[in-house]
Amino acid sequence: MNIGKSEVTDSLIDDIIEEVKARMDRMQEETCGCSRTGKVLVLGALEPAEENILRSFAEIQTLQEAGTYDFIVAAQVSIGLLAYTALGIPGQPEAQCILEALLSGRKVYILEKGLEYRRYRESSYKALYQKYQEYEEEIRRFGGEIVSGVQEAAELAVRVWKKDCAPADDSTAFDLTGLKLLGESDLGKMRGTGYRTVLIGRKTIITPLAKDYISNHNLTVRRQQ
Repeated sequence: MNIGKSEVTDSLIDDIIEEVKARMDRMQEETCGCSRTGKVLVLGALEPAEENILRSFAEIQTLQEAGTYDFIVAAQVSIGLLAYTALGIPGQPEAQCILEALLSGRKVYILEKGLEYRRYRESSYKALYQKYQEYEEEIRRFGGEIVSGVQEAAELAVRVWKKDCAPADDSTAFDLTGLKLLGESDLGKMRGTGYRTVLIGRKTIITPLAKDYISNHNLTVRRQQ
């Protein structure tokens, strides 16, 4: 019996989707003892396999039907969308959605392969390419996440849900009590963990840049008793 290449591919995709779904279920049960189905706003087109991964644990909405949603997955980010978002200008409907999500503390996950400017790495003038790299970093500073794929976005989203339903104690804070001086780079280690609270020592000094980072990312700081 001959099995076609497409049949093998479809079977492999189905296996991956089932594994991701099972992984999401385990993470939800282990982290907060509950099962949750979220809503995700997708900007741009996903591949069928990526869409199926998201549908395994979240209800997908498009820009045309956007209502209430828990997080955003930006599958395609044009040069214009990247610039508008980094500059805080709602010049496109997609940019407005991303900025509103970040302002309200919701997560935005941008797929690396969807960043249009990266296609011009070999041909672009260096200074211009670096400008768009700065825009990308600026979005990270705003709280956006650049992820390798939909699966990473899904896992990060579940970790955020974990923090939402966990009790408010020191176990839900990112532990930086060993530092005498808290800098911006130290807080950057929290990126993608889902933590919104950082625990520091009684005498830890917070640098001005760290204070800006805390304010820009709506983080909470607690000192050890």
